[in-house]
Amino acid sequence: MSTCIVDIGGTNIRYSFYSKGKKLRIKKVIIPSKKSFLNILSNIFNESNEPIKDLVVSAAGPKYKNTIEMTNQNFKIDSQKIKKKFKLKNCFLLNDLEAAGYSLKNISSSNNLILKKGNQINKNKVLVCPGTGLGLCLTINDKLVVPSEIGNSKFFTLQILQEYRNIDPSLFNKIEDFISGPGLSRLHRSLYKKDLLPAELINKASRKDPKVLKTLDLFFEIFAKFLAEISLVYMPGSGIFISGSLMRNLDKLINKKKFNKNYVEHVEKSHKKVLESFEISLIKQEHLSVYGCKEFFNLTQKGLN
Repeated sequence: MSTCIVDIGGTNIRYSFYSKGKKLRIKKVIIPSKKSFLNILSNIFNESNEPIKDLVVSAAGPKYKNTIEMTNQNFKIDSQKIKKKFKLKNCFLLNDLEAAGYSLKNISSSNNLILKKGNQINKNKVLVCPGTGLGLCLTINDKLVVPSEIGNSKFFTLQILQEYRNIDPSLFNKIEDFISGPGLSRLHRSLYKKDLLPAELINKASRKDPKVLKTLDLFFEIFAKFLAEISLVYMPGSGIFISGSLMRNLDKLINKKKFNKNYVEHVEKSHKKVLESFEISLIKQEHLSVYGCKEFFNLTQKGLN
């Protein structure tokens, strides 16, 4: 008997079969068009050499009871229906950032780029992922993961628009409109009236395009101040962790000194020492949600979840 782990995003699906003591071999494929999620699962299960007993699914979207209605795919995933159809012992359903949060326990510091050094003052960690949208979760004591839908909120948006008067307010309605791949494109469009995809902006930045570098300066400045705001909410005394391909591709373009200054000096003087104690790291490892699903499953088997 085997456990299947599936992580589904907007474009790709990643999956692996897991047996205790064995390493994950992760496959990544483009989501087939015109197929239901149940059909996709059936095809994946057929690749296994052993019958599937347990399934852990992570998906991008808010979780409500036993379902996730994906924000970037036309799938409504219901764990109870899946469990019944495939006669599984367990079917666990996690938000994608919730799943990724469980991976933080086993992330090696050698996989991280330290943007700001800090000290451990409690066991709270925050994982932030600017990608197609903006994901965030809080982990407590490496056992409890609290997901959020902060990217779709208006958190901090009014302050940004008030501070940066050169930004076109009609392009920005929620916080992920600033801090995400599409957000980076919106910022550039707002400054220069030109539409460029995130990949095009990253390519131009690597060639030192002055306009794109100015856009990135603004993006990093807003991002650093956003992290300062959420630091006061979550008090991440074991660190802030940033993940996702967007930030991995931008890592060499981050001015650490400027980023840290914007982070610490965004708050009142009385809170600066608190922010100075928090470490900020960029995780270089991929497939966090898959590894997190594995960790979550192991916790359920130990009766700790």
